Amino acid sequence: MKSGGKLFFLRTDEIDWIEAAGNYAKVHVGGDSHLLRETMISLEAKLDPDKFFRIHRSRIVNLERVKEMQPWFNGEYVVILKNGVKLTLSRGYREKLQERLGKPL
Repeated sequence: MKSGGKLFFLRTDEIDWIEAAGNYAKVHVGGDSHLLRETMISLEAKLDPDKFFRIHRSRIVNLERVKEMQPWFNGEYVVILKNGVKLTLSRGYREKLQERLGKPL
């Protein structure tokens, strides 16, 4: 991953979550974030589906970093990561996550 003229090497298990940022993806690792010139669709296809899940059209989360999920408004959920970050799980992706987990949320 290239950021600010520097080249960073990350293992996918170090990634907490990823968010869309225009034509880039912002990869969050610990307290740091790095911009990557890649689409969310492309990243989603490259990441291990057993470890990463798209929870919103603009967010992918490392399932190993999820602490809990809480119901929110209009069928949405809040996904709380172990580091305290709160992300929205949209309704459309909730159904896919239910299928993945094999149980209703």
